[in-house]
Amino acid sequence: MKKYEYLALKDHEFIKMIDAIARERNTLKVKLREENQITIACQVAIPVAFIKFFVNQEGDNLIVHRKIAWWPLFAFTIPLLLVLEGIMVGISFAIDNHVIFSYILIALAWVILIVFIAYQIFDELDLLLKKLYRVKV
Repeated sequence: MKKYEYLALKDHEFIKMIDAIARERNTLKVKLREENQITIACQVAIPVAFIKFFVNQEGDNLIVHRKIAWWPLFAFTIPLLLVLEGIMVGISFAIDNHVIFSYILIALAWVILIVFIAYQIFDELDLLLKKLYRVKV
């Protein structure tokens, strides 16, 4: 969980700005908006991560905690990996040729997919934080 401090900003203004930025992006979708927290789903065709922002007002400053839930990434990609491996097992039994190299290639492609999606999530977070003060609400 990361912690940020914003000077002279109110909690409802921060939530409103994050909401406005997420609505203009195709890969971000607001899932839950409450008085002191907002949950955004980062999606690449399917939701792959949930980003939660918790805000606390301390005097004139705003303390923001950010938390990323990674479970959707693995919940949606592990079945895909298992299906691809199952297809390869079926093909190798049909051909009667057990090639271990194909299993390694599929697992490597899955790891590359995970790295790409993680990069996409952090890129969206970076873009969200860069646009934070440029948005008009």
